[in-house]
Amino acid sequence: MPALLPTDEPPRLLVVVDTEEEFDWGAPFDRNATTVEAMSHQNRAQRLCADFGIGPTYVVDYPVASQEAGYRPIGDWVADGAATVGAHLHPWVSPPFDEELSPRNSFPGNLPRRLEAEKLARLSEQIERAFGLTPTVYKAGRYGFGGNTASILEQQGFEVDLSANPPYDYRSEGGPDFSGFDADPYWFGDRRRLLGVPSSGSYVGWLGESAHGVYRRAAQPGLAWSRLPGVLARIGAVDRLRLSPEGFEAHELRKLTRHLMDRGTRVFTFSYHSPSLMPGCTPYVRSTAELGRFLGRFESYFEFFFGRLNGVPTTPLELKSVLESRGGPTP
Repeated sequence: MPALLPTDEPPRLLVVVDTEEEFDWGAPFDRNATTVEAMSHQNRAQRLCADFGIGPTYVVDYPVASQEAGYRPIGDWVADGAATVGAHLHPWVSPPFDEELSPRNSFPGNLPRRLEAEKLARLSEQIERAFGLTPTVYKAGRYGFGGNTASILEQQGFEVDLSANPPYDYRSEGGPDFSGFDADPYWFGDRRRLLGVPSSGSYVGWLGESAHGVYRRAAQPGLAWSRLPGVLARIGAVDRLRLSPEGFEAHELRKLTRHLMDRGTRVFTFSYHSPSLMPGCTPYVRSTAELGRFLGRFESYFEFFFGRLNGVPTTPLELKSVLESRGGPTP
């Protein structure tokens, strides 16, 4: 059920940080890869957000919540109301470790209901020990929302889910398919009490409804030599964009935002991974120079969103409260 703001209202921006351990994204999943050194590098992005009145939402996973080096760097911001905390479930490093390590099981929604629920409950308990609060905002690791996830979130008292990642399709890896989702918030759950807020992403270009099929064929590994996705983007046919400084330039973030606004979207989610702020931890930031350009995209986009579009910052729970005040579903 859509949860829409009127199109005559200013757009609202959430900043969501996938707050997690450092690990090799190209290597097999490893339960021992739990270092959180990058958490000491979060202050530059936090300061940028604060300069624009943004309180980021740090969705934290078990390695961050269970190590002082992980939770302490953001603890003061959370205590001061300059940031909020949610839960982010990486199954392979979240107890209990009852499942086989595999790509399919890295999507938490693929786990048996009992195990998915137990891992999330233990994560929430650890977040409460670390930060002194019970998380009510959730984002599945690897966007792995599954068939049991909604009922688990309702049962455990969550209010907002940030897992959907349109228009991406993870079926080839055993994950969910968000290619049919749009970027607007929605109500869901048996009692219609949960708010879903997707990552902001879309196909942009003149191919319209044919975009997903064409892009998927163009991006096949066997055609990598042809660089077809880039060709399609250059001719304006289709460009798959996400509102993130990871892999996208500032002009692409502006292009996506204008496209979504023209379609009536008024809620935007700007997201990134915490390890990207420490050079060498993710494919997006390999050097100090790349980090400077990475943070420059934050500043450029925020100036555009709040200056040119007269947007306003928000948090997941603030957004839920606003939507409920407009007549949205309540528990």
